[in-house]
Amino acid sequence: MYRTTKLLMLAFFFGAFFFGTNAYAWKMLDWPISPTGSYTNREVLEGQIKTLDLETMEITFEKCELIGKEPLRLTKDTVCYKGDEKTDIVSVKGGTIFQKDDKLSFDNLKAGDYIKCNYEIKDGKFWARRIVLTASYLKME
Repeated sequence: MYRTTKLLMLAFFFGAFFFGTNAYAWKMLDWPISPTGSYTNREVLEGQIKTLDLETMEITFEKCELIGKEPLRLTKDTVCYKGDEKTDIVSVKGGTIFQKDDKLSFDNLKAGDYIKCNYEIKDGKFWARRIVLTASYLKME
């Protein structure tokens, strides 16, 4: 009886883990995997663009504690969206879902814009995966 109970409890906890349920909060875990199956860094770089060079595909920030004066490099796979201050790009499951209308080209970015981006680090360099141009809300009086 003890052996059967132990196996059932073990199966329950492993089953809850494998199905993505947190056994303590009974909520789905937010794994850092995008819908395409690739790993997504949930940490976010935020800052104001100091310079944007489309020839070398690099962005430098005014003040960004995480990367300092290092440039953020863009690739052909980097996507750019328009958003606002409340746009959530940290959570994979509960994050903001972008529409086709929200997609921007890099030409829409300019110095002085405030952006958020997901990134990855390869060979000690920061590569942008997804950029969100954040527009602040306008106050109407």
